[in-house]
Amino acid sequence: MTMTQCPCKQRMKIQNRIQTQMLKPDKQFIRFAAVSFGCGAAMLVSCEKSSSTPQSQEVSWVSTSVDQLDEKATAQLALALQARNEMESVLKSSLLASIKADGPQGAVGVCSVIAPKIALELNEKHGLTIGRTSFKLRNETNTPPAWMDWIVETKLTDSVYFINTDGTLAATYPINIAPPCMLCHGDENTITADVRSSIAENYPDDQATGFALGDLRGWFWVEVPPQ
Repeated sequence: MTMTQCPCKQRMKIQNRIQTQMLKPDKQFIRFAAVSFGCGAAMLVSCEKSSSTPQSQEVSWVSTSVDQLDEKATAQLALALQARNEMESVLKSSLLASIKADGPQGAVGVCSVIAPKIALELNEKHGLTIGRTSFKLRNETNTPPAWMDWIVETKLTDSVYFINTDGTLAATYPINIAPPCMLCHGDENTITADVRSSIAENYPDDQATGFALGDLRGWFWVEVPPQ
């Protein structure tokens, strides 16, 4: 005679088995949780890095006109014009004196040595920054500031004014080829051998020849911080 197991005991074994299965860790779930946690952590780090990375700065220079300038900016513009006039005057007188003393080749030294010194003196005197630039450079250090890029590209012949968000005013003043300039910047066939030799020695990558009288040579540019 086969003895049957008590239904109560069978029910208890089944319940124990179910509880044991419920307590066992699900490997697939663990893998999913680990991956999810890893991705979440990576996203968190990524967000933290993104939030700590500064956003790219927007262009801060805005084109303006004389009639839009307030009283402070008008005073800055007057200072810019004064500095330009002083640099132009000293540069011209130095150029003519050098030509008289050393001949046309002496003019090359004025632009390479004296002009940067004049700019530094004016910067210190007026508390601003002044320079020269062109679309055909002779001196590689005369590259234009970034806000002038489109002016150089379009060879703009008018003066242009800008205001920076920090209150700095910038201005450009065109430079046209005058008779003394033709000695060093005219047609290569008309430039003397001594001048060509001096240019080649001082500026091996020179681009600044081939101009005609009255042509746009480049610009004076001035940046005047808020006073």
